[in-house]
Amino acid sequence: MPRRPVPVWVGLVLLFVSAAILSVAVGPGGFAGTRVGAVMNLRLLRLALGIVAGGVLAVVGASLQGLLQNPLADPFTMGVASGAALGASLTVVLGRSAGAFAPLGGFAGALVTMLVVYALARVRGRVTVTGLVLAGVIMSFLLSSLVMLAMILGRRSLGEAVYMMMGHLGTVFTGTTVWLFGAVVVLSVAGCGWLFSLSRSLDVMSSGEEAAETLGVDTQRVTMTVFVVSSLLVGMVVSFTGAISFIGLVVPHLVRMMFGPAHRRVIPGSFVAGAGILLLSDVLARNIVPGGLPLSIVTALVGVPFFIYLLRSRL
Repeated sequence: MPRRPVPVWVGLVLLFVSAAILSVAVGPGGFAGTRVGAVMNLRLLRLALGIVAGGVLAVVGASLQGLLQNPLADPFTMGVASGAALGASLTVVLGRSAGAFAPLGGFAGALVTMLVVYALARVRGRVTVTGLVLAGVIMSFLLSSLVMLAMILGRRSLGEAVYMMMGHLGTVFTGTTVWLFGAVVVLSVAGCGWLFSLSRSLDVMSSGEEAAETLGVDTQRVTMTVFVVSSLLVGMVVSFTGAISFIGLVVPHLVRMMFGPAHRRVIPGSFVAGAGILLLSDVLARNIVPGGLPLSIVTALVGVPFFIYLLRSRL
């Protein structure tokens, strides 16, 4: 049963604040007083990137699950994150100057992948849960292979390819990319706000496309809006972090358990919880071994058992 919203919000905010403090205060390099300025510059940027990435992926996952009535839909399982990674990789391997266009490439890759997955899963005018998952998994494997191929042909290191496919927050910012990231933050907040404005429509569409149309919801417009905005958000995030798994799958379900199905609470709750959980995952990833781990290794330790739980209880 959903709990009362005020205590749940207090708990989510405490989770987020604790994760943010740990993200800044804990690191393999220590926090010596003589290096406070340099450490703060690096960790504050990493903190901001983690907040945006975790929040965006969770919000997109919540929106896709509500739109498609699919409890297993998220940017990773639908192949959208891999498509964004491929688009970003293609711009990066073209040269240093082309790297500034990585968010644009990520958006294009994510949008094309989402449309292809939706088309593959639509049979006789209907989209099934099984069809979406199978199409997404297939596209994810294909696009991940193409990411590796593009990075190798572009003479990038194997480690760089692995981080692109499995995610990280260790982006090295330059003067240009800091301003680019600032624009991404603004667009991410606007995009999440746009998805939040569709909360009522998503609530209605969660009961079925035909029922939503009888209640006056323009299902085609809502579907295309969610697809385009989600692709833009995922493309921008993945161009900086690579493809991070399970945040978009696990977090919305956890939030629904606490708030209930209403998207006016699920979407903002997913942003806060997604940011907090990803920051905690990053703290673990960079302190377990020297040099850090790809983020998807840590998120999978929680995501895979939860994925199995969904398979056993919902399908």
